[in-house]
Amino acid sequence: MPLAPSWVIAEKNNICAVLKPDHANKRYDIEVIVNADKETFAKAKKGTVQKGRMVCPETGETFSIPEIRGDKKIDGKTVYGLRLWENEDLVPRPHDVFQERLYCVRWVETYNDFNAKGELVEKTRRHYYTVTQEDLQRELQVIELLKERFSDWQAKGYIPSRKIERGGDKTEEPIRTRGWSCWHHLFTPRQLLTLGLYHSFAKQITDCDEIIRISLLTGFAANWNSRLSIWISNIQTGGGVGKIGQTFSNQALNTLYNYPARGITLADVQFNQELRVATINPNSTITPYDARSIECKQDLWITDPPYADAVNYHELSDFFLAWYEQDLKRVFPSWPLDGRKGLAVTGNGADFKQSMVEIYRNLNKNMPDNGLQMVQFTHQDPAVWADLGMILWAAGLHVSSAWTIATETSSGLKKGNYVQGTVLLVLRKRINHEEVFPDELPSLIEDEVRAQLDDMLALDDKELPNFGDTDYQLAAYAAALRVMTQYASIEGINIENELYREKQKNQKSAFEKLIDQAVEIACNHLIPTGFDEFQWKGLAASERLYLKGLELEKHGELRAGAYQELAKGFGVREYTFMFASTKANEVRFKTGTEFKRSNLGGDNFAGSLMRHVLFALHETVTKENAKEGVNYLVAEVTDYWGNRKKIIEILRYLNRLAHTDHMPHWEVDAEAAQTLAGAIENYNA
Repeated sequence: MPLAPSWVIAEKNNICAVLKPDHANKRYDIEVIVNADKETFAKAKKGTVQKGRMVCPETGETFSIPEIRGDKKIDGKTVYGLRLWENEDLVPRPHDVFQERLYCVRWVETYNDFNAKGELVEKTRRHYYTVTQEDLQRELQVIELLKERFSDWQAKGYIPSRKIERGGDKTEEPIRTRGWSCWHHLFTPRQLLTLGLYHSFAKQITDCDEIIRISLLTGFAANWNSRLSIWISNIQTGGGVGKIGQTFSNQALNTLYNYPARGITLADVQFNQELRVATINPNSTITPYDARSIECKQDLWITDPPYADAVNYHELSDFFLAWYEQDLKRVFPSWPLDGRKGLAVTGNGADFKQSMVEIYRNLNKNMPDNGLQMVQFTHQDPAVWADLGMILWAAGLHVSSAWTIATETSSGLKKGNYVQGTVLLVLRKRINHEEVFPDELPSLIEDEVRAQLDDMLALDDKELPNFGDTDYQLAAYAAALRVMTQYASIEGINIENELYREKQKNQKSAFEKLIDQAVEIACNHLIPTGFDEFQWKGLAASERLYLKGLELEKHGELRAGAYQELAKGFGVREYTFMFASTKANEVRFKTGTEFKRSNLGGDNFAGSLMRHVLFALHETVTKENAKEGVNYLVAEVTDYWGNRKKIIEILRYLNRLAHTDHMPHWEVDAEAAQTLAGAIENYNA
């Protein structure tokens, strides 16, 4: 059974793979279809792996992937069932549970043609083909070429020879889910042959700068050409014609059911990257050092600390160190060749917090009274920001200013509501002895948050925004810290006890509660583009959540977590009934016609003006008459005439969802919103 979450190859041209049952040999052949019809393409989207289970394409019967792997529970512990690959394994053995199969070959044709100006220019077009016997023979030839060089290349460091260390949160995944026990198992034979050939050039030269350049480019190319590289096939994420994404698109070692491998010409692009060279003052020193033990005085400390347990850098770095090992020995013979995992500040418990306090307290001690620190930080969890605030406070530092800098500037990452910025916190020594009362903090935080957001909004590009709602939330966290860390004490709160105290589930520290308030202030302050500010302020939290949720969807955001964070910011607990879809990366709110009569009447959103407007749209659409929608609103909305302008504002906003390519489900309702708004404006009792 070929396994893939989707058989779509390139959405733009309706290119997909189709499974052809071969019952005589108990297998499926795979055929690539170009310009597939709607039915074939829709079926290809479903794939044979859904929600962690294998799905039979003929019967729809599902099977547990862990059971297929042979995982078992013994004495309450899970024992994983896959055979662990040995060093010499380059492809699965015949009796392994998971095999590999090439199922599509893409090649690019270059040709000359005239452009719109009548100029002869070079163009390219992509061709996708079903695999032939000749293709398979070439794959076998690649394996033989690699086998001839394998032992020699490992000994010389052209390809990795390290084992993957056991016990890590991230490094266990390839071992558990595929049986890959060494770092080179994360690469196909073709990838190892290509990367090894390029990397071998480093051994033929003696210039240190050139060795470093080739080594870094090898790591760069490995990131874009491994068994963990993703294939991006859908238009929404910018891969409509089909393109390759990097291994560390999400800072993990996620194994995939289908993945791409670059041919030699495409891999060559990675090795021809131009590295920017910076001249370093010859008096400077680069030293791997434990920040808790530093004893030299500096005016400025710049740190990029671990984000609690968000990214396990100490584990993931071995992916690259496995390629760099021999080069590091040549260029930096005194450097350690491991990732210094024992010194890593990890987790989010008491040990993590204690280590962070020790680090920042030591850096504080090693700077003058007028010195400063700059901390780069990105995290979406308010609890982590609360901990950071208490850590900095305990270290004797206060946040003097904070800036959200747009760091993800590629067009692909600007789609959706992913965090696109990093917060830069400027810290100074807290030398005052001021005290503040807890009831004074909310108003101080509110003023600071509003000022921070207004500064960002004034700077933001309206046509191509640098920041999403999540970035504004980060700014709210930072603004709250700027207020809270400036005081030597908060009456009635022992901050160090709060930091180290073990909290019960769902229990929040005083700091976290204040940060939650900051996020709520930010959510209420951020008005959807084009919505009247006065009318916005008159809406309830659940109504604002619904409208902001539509704005997220318009920006291409389809992750459940983004809507969850938004609901948390507005303080709305019950909101899942608003969803039309809860599928992974397909989350969206219902339209008026999809709501129908559900959740209509009662408290909260069900009895809100927004809900009545949505039902009026339903009436307008189903009865094909805007007058029906007007009659409903006049009869059911309390103080209809007092709310008339607000109703029209909501309808005008909903109308702007029309003709949004990835929101076809809103087309009918959005057009009806324009009709209904016009009918209301012309209605006289």
